[in-house]
Amino acid sequence: MKKLIFSVIATLFISNSISFSDVVNAEENANYSTTEKQYEYTLKYNYAEIYTLLKLTEVEFNLYWQQGLSIAEMAEKQGIERSVLEEYFVTFHHKVLREWQIRDEVPEHLYFTQVYRLKDEINEFIDRNPNKDQAQK
Repeated sequence: MKKLIFSVIATLFISNSISFSDVVNAEENANYSTTEKQYEYTLKYNYAEIYTLLKLTEVEFNLYWQQGLSIAEMAEKQGIERSVLEEYFVTFHHKVLREWQIRDEVPEHLYFTQVYRLKDEINEFIDRNPNKDQAQK
């Protein structure tokens, strides 16, 4: 019985030691990432191109925007498929990211991380309108 209790305690100690080691490694990795140069992925859209894509004037776009419509909703209202919007924004982002990569302004691993997140970010952008809540009141 004593051997059984000893082996259970030893097993728990060893498993806790491994978990603690993983925590230490995670903290060391976290500290490493904070010493890297910080990169922020921001860009400015060419809204004249977006108006043209949506077949809207700037005035019409702004009116829809004030009414709370997202870019995706404007496109739908204009009979433009979502895939056309996605293609435009993917192409736009890819062009900017490639320029940054060519100029060596962003490390390769961050370039691929951003490419991986691109679809979610585009969908969030074209579906968003901060005026939506205010327009519904």
